[in-house]
Amino acid sequence: MSAQATTTSEPRTRTAARGRPPERHEEPVDDELVQHLVRALVRRVSELADPDAARRRPLLDCAELGVRCLLVPIAPAAHDVLSPREHEIARMVGLGYTNRAIATVLDISLYTVSAHMRRIFTKLGVGTRAAMVAVLSDSAEPYPVQEAGADPVRPLPA
Repeated sequence: MSAQATTTSEPRTRTAARGRPPERHEEPVDDELVQHLVRALVRRVSELADPDAARRRPLLDCAELGVRCLLVPIAPAAHDVLSPREHEIARMVGLGYTNRAIATVLDISLYTVSAHMRRIFTKLGVGTRAAMVAVLSDSAEPYPVQEAGADPVRPLPA
């Protein structure tokens, strides 16, 4: 079956002619009517939802005919919200560079590095360098647990 939805000039009804159920040729995800209804549902629920609450919990959680419908907002990936310069600075922080070292390497002022850091923290919704690195590395823990026998990570020379 192709991923492209097929269109017909006949209206889609719950039952076909002579009382028989309609033939099921397509997957629900390929059906144009299903796609239209899902888009309309998401738009309407988004209009009704509190913008602040939408980030913290599901927009909709209901069950109908034994099927659970859960609408959960997805945030853009952390890597997609940062500028190229912010990426570069965040990478250097992850490598253990101090703000002063970053300023020296990139030949920018310490104030500029601090401004970039504030913007990165705001965009990612974090308050510490460790939390920023954890978010960007998709890690749940800011400090990964080392395996037994592994070499400890050494800080960069100052």
